[in-house]
This record gives sequence, structure tokens and C-alpha cells, in this order.
Amino acid sequence: MPLQEAADLPAFRKSRAYRTGYLIKRLHLGLTAAVEKRLQEEGLDLTRQQGIALMVLVQHPGVSNAELARLNAVSPQTMHQAMLRLERDGLVTRAPHPRLKRVQALQATARGVDLVTRGSRVARSAIEATLQPLRPAEQAQLIALLERCVEELPEAATSST
Repeated sequence: MPLQEAADLPAFRKSRAYRTGYLIKRLHLGLTAAVEKRLQEEGLDLTRQQGIALMVLVQHPGVSNAELARLNAVSPQTMHQAMLRLERDGLVTRAPHPRLKRVQALQATARGVDLVTRGSRVARSAIEATLQPLRPAEQAQLIALLERCVEELPEAATSST
């Protein structure tokens, strides 16, 4: 790398662009850790990713693994592994898909619905605690600003729930 290009790196690290991405990433990682810690403290054995997958499944009962993966913006292989654990733990069931012969339809069990419902309350509390330093109007403004930024992203980057 030419020295002149390397000399530009400190300026980039001080830029709004870098700081925005860095802070959003730190917020995401911090919220994930806070939510997972609270879930564990409440005895809810569920990762954030499993909880989101289960929540989407509750909202879209009967979807296939591939459909659920698309709705969660993860690979089908990643979703398959998550569903195996949730199925093993009695939170999800599989049944033949009503239209597609080689596809299994996924369904949350009553226990899965109960767990994700309780988990969503715990997650909400953890996230609200993080947002607590902001007034309600500032929280709404933050959400609106982030939504405007997300709208500018390529569609493939915005399909997560």
C-alpha cells in the first residue's frame, strides 16, 4: 500500500462514515450481549438468533426451512442447524408441506410460542434500558433516521427482520 494511501487511514477513522458504522456495530453487539444475558438470567435458554427465528416462525407458521432462512436473512444451512436445536428442544415441529412433496413445513409448538413470547418481553426490557438515556422523541428520531439509511441500502442487505 503506498504511504500516501496509508496516511489517509487516520482521517477515515475520524470520519462520520467510519464512526457511524463503528457505533452501529458496537450498539448491535452490545444489544445482542445484553439481551442474551437477560434471557439467561431469566432461565430462557435461547440465543437472540434462535429467538428471532422462532418469532418469525410464529408469525409465518408452516413455512419451509428455505423460506424461514430468507425471512431471517441467513443461509438455509444456518437456519437448518437452528431448527434442529429448536426441534430437539420441543419448540418446533416439522410436518409434510401441504403443497410441496419434498419440503417440510415448520411450526412452533405451544412451548415454543410461550418461550418466544416471554423472551420478547425480556428482550424489549433490555433494549429499552439501553435506549433509556434518550428521551422518547429522540428514540423516535433515531429510529426514523436509521430507517431512512436502511432504505438506501441494496435490497439484499435489508431483508432481515
